[in-house]
Amino acid sequence: MTEEHETILGPPGTGKTQTNSNKIRECIEQGIEPDRIACVSFTRKAAQESRERVCRDWGIDEKDLPYFQTLHSMAFRSGGYSSDEVMGKDDLKEVGDAVGIPFGNKKSNIETDFDTLGVSKGDFYMSQYHLARSKRLPLEEMHRRLADYSVDYSELKRLVAAYECYKRVRSKIDFTDMIENFIKADAPPGIEALFVDEAQDLSTLQWSMIDVLRQTPRIQVFTGDDDQAIMGFQGADVQAFLNATEKKTVLSQSYRLPKSTWREAQNIVNRIEDRAPKIWRPRDEEGIIQYHQNIWDVPLHEGEWCLMARTNRIASQYAHALREEGWVYSRNGHPSIPSKTYEAIQSWEDWCKGVAITPDKLRNIYTFMAVGEGYSRGHGPRSSALLGLDSDALISMSEAKDKLGLLVDGSIRWHRALNKIDLDTKNYVLNALKRKDNVKSPRIKISTIHSMKGGEADNVLVVPDLSYAAHKEYLHNPATEHRVYYVAVTRTKKALHIMLPQTNRSYTL
Repeated sequence: MTEEHETILGPPGTGKTQTNSNKIRECIEQGIEPDRIACVSFTRKAAQESRERVCRDWGIDEKDLPYFQTLHSMAFRSGGYSSDEVMGKDDLKEVGDAVGIPFGNKKSNIETDFDTLGVSKGDFYMSQYHLARSKRLPLEEMHRRLADYSVDYSELKRLVAAYECYKRVRSKIDFTDMIENFIKADAPPGIEALFVDEAQDLSTLQWSMIDVLRQTPRIQVFTGDDDQAIMGFQGADVQAFLNATEKKTVLSQSYRLPKSTWREAQNIVNRIEDRAPKIWRPRDEEGIIQYHQNIWDVPLHEGEWCLMARTNRIASQYAHALREEGWVYSRNGHPSIPSKTYEAIQSWEDWCKGVAITPDKLRNIYTFMAVGEGYSRGHGPRSSALLGLDSDALISMSEAKDKLGLLVDGSIRWHRALNKIDLDTKNYVLNALKRKDNVKSPRIKISTIHSMKGGEADNVLVVPDLSYAAHKEYLHNPATEHRVYYVAVTRTKKALHIMLPQTNRSYTL
């Protein structure tokens, strides 16, 4: 089998994942067993997509693809670690309490050390430490380069010393340790083909892990797009991606972008000075671009939408505005009306119409009722009376009044019966129901630009306003924001909508 090393540059919507899937199939046809193929990625989402795509396209069972995972997952499995050994938010809080530097309480499905960090002082300081390790730089050098005078270096050193001491005493590791230990072990798995997805987002440290993985496979394919390299705050090494191989192939046809959005994307990306040139084409459809003075000018009443802002704070401002008008949306995968709340409302309305409900729905209804007002004492959602019900039973409202403590009847509407739902939520739900939109699966998604990376929507609304920190970075290093907003506009499948700046700190679109 001949040796093949290739870098695939994939502009937005050009089918990078499908191209990888096809190449993996070629490897299998050449006699390479699936369990000798590694496909690693920067994010769990991308790793899962690659795994599912190959299984669906070529009829391969997931258990036969042990090396289709993120680099952190591979290092975790290779090291034989347990989840109890990994530093989490509770450990960070204990470290912070010991040195008097507070950490936040961010909930995260942890995959990297950056995922454990919130917005408190300790989180902010620790991000500088993790960035230094990701870039393989001494802490002092990283601090000097960032030139962030809000970070006191003596405090930073004290926090780092306490953090490392805590890990030693408690026999704990973090995700960066896993990667570093994998590199030190220098024991690559016996793979014959290596595929690296989203390679433009890998840090200098992760590229060192890739160097270990590259020792054995004859087939090596690196897929990504330097123009979409927006993870610099986590140490992404774009140049390492561009230098990975001599052979470079550009995917030339976008299956996502219409012509108008493609032109806007070209206007943005051409502002980046140091990039790999690419010639690619949009779909044969003009599409539309519209500018709006305020959110109420945006035609949100139909179609699929994604509203993208630079930061969570700015996204929250727009979420509040939509909520005030009764628009239902999702954020971070969760609908703006909590599913349990809506289920209780729906169940009550059905109940009032004479439809019998299950014990689960009854218990959910009672969680939104006050004891002594909605139901009698001793009949709460966790009471033996309700927990002892047959899961397959169907309960009428009259039966609940006779035997299960219900104190109100069907003459009472949900917003009075479910009296533990706060007034703001009640008003929001009433306004939302008037719109007759899909509450369970909202058409509107609100996201930061970074969180939307890899996604797409028919209609995209981009907010150009920047935070103080992002605007400061924009003035000194504009390439970062060029890439961020290039990613933002290129999520568009049909119509691109752009908000006019609402502040004096904004990106120029």
